Amino acid sequence: MIVLAAYILYPLIFFCTLLMCMASIPRIIYIANRKKLFDIPDNKRKIHLTIIPNLGGIGIFLSFAIACTFFVTPQLFDKWNIILVSALVLFITGVTDDLVGITPSKKFLAQFIASIITISVADIRISSLHGILGIYEMPLWISIAFTTVGCMFVTNAINLIDGIDGLAGSLGVLCSLCLGLVLALTGNVGEAAIAFSLMGALIGFLRYNLSPAKIFMGDTGSLVIGFILSILSIQFVHAYNVNTPLGTIVHSHKGALLVALSILFVPVFDSFRVFLNRMRKGGSPFAADRTHLHHLLLDAGYNHSQAVSILVTSNILIITVALLVQDADPNIGIACILSISIGLFGVLYFLRKNKLERNQQLIAEMNKANQAVSEVQLPTQVHH
Repeated sequence: MIVLAAYILYPLIFFCTLLMCMASIPRIIYIANRKKLFDIPDNKRKIHLTIIPNLGGIGIFLSFAIACTFFVTPQLFDKWNIILVSALVLFITGVTDDLVGITPSKKFLAQFIASIITISVADIRISSLHGILGIYEMPLWISIAFTTVGCMFVTNAINLIDGIDGLAGSLGVLCSLCLGLVLALTGNVGEAAIAFSLMGALIGFLRYNLSPAKIFMGDTGSLVIGFILSILSIQFVHAYNVNTPLGTIVHSHKGALLVALSILFVPVFDSFRVFLNRMRKGGSPFAADRTHLHHLLLDAGYNHSQAVSILVTSNILIITVALLVQDADPNIGIACILSISIGLFGVLYFLRKNKLERNQQLIAEMNKANQAVSEVQLPTQVHH
């Protein structure tokens, strides 16, 4: 089997996946409309007001899986078949949930199975935290447990942030691009090709998902995307080598861990914040509500496209800061990106609060004006 040079493989797998996804999505939209396979608004967490097909993840997964299976040979990355089997578990779970619905416990079980298969069989795991919280090398069972929880959390984070047109896809493009670049610079050609293939699938999907969306990715897409991004992030940290071209940009293993975290930081931060807030109020951390960052941005008066741009730009800022502070103590580095995230959230919180207060004031003034009009006595009819 011919092994392509990296400079040929990367654009080739990207454009092949892009074209396959762009070609498949219109057919999926057509079939979904014919068979009435829609995402129905629920007036709780879903923003859209009309019925829209939610099977875009089928096009994302199939185009991505076909391209990677064809181009990512065992010589380039011999663990791809294991990752594909795990992703297939989540694909089937997502399709089932999008079509007929399944319980959260079954979705968590599928995520656990997919994570365990890849972590234990492919041995893709985080073995050291490189000084974060004073933790360095971890025992095998702790490493497996920690990586499993981390993988499941990232998978759910992407799933939960898929709440407005183009958001999960746009963040997925940014994450896959960054991971593709750092993996390519470390010489991990197969893993980088997988990242660029995922980016191509997402860009092809975004052609039909940007506001106003014609189709959603559904759990089929978000579960697979979150899982692949988590595995690629772990593989980047696991395979990092300072004696590669990336060593001039990311200077150490602790820097690699910080950069990997920053790439996924916006969805991870949002999910962690929402979970804590729900538990603080005594509710389930998985109960649906409208407290995600994209909901707050909409409440603050931004439209879907503006909200997506703000969150993607924020993620780029976090990545930049991580690169700037990577040589500091890892705890200080995490504190820096966390502080910036909390600061940006604080600005958003007050913008939203002021917007809601202005809306309430406007409603009060309108009610007062209507009451004044109703109190005006109409002139009695004049008799001749």
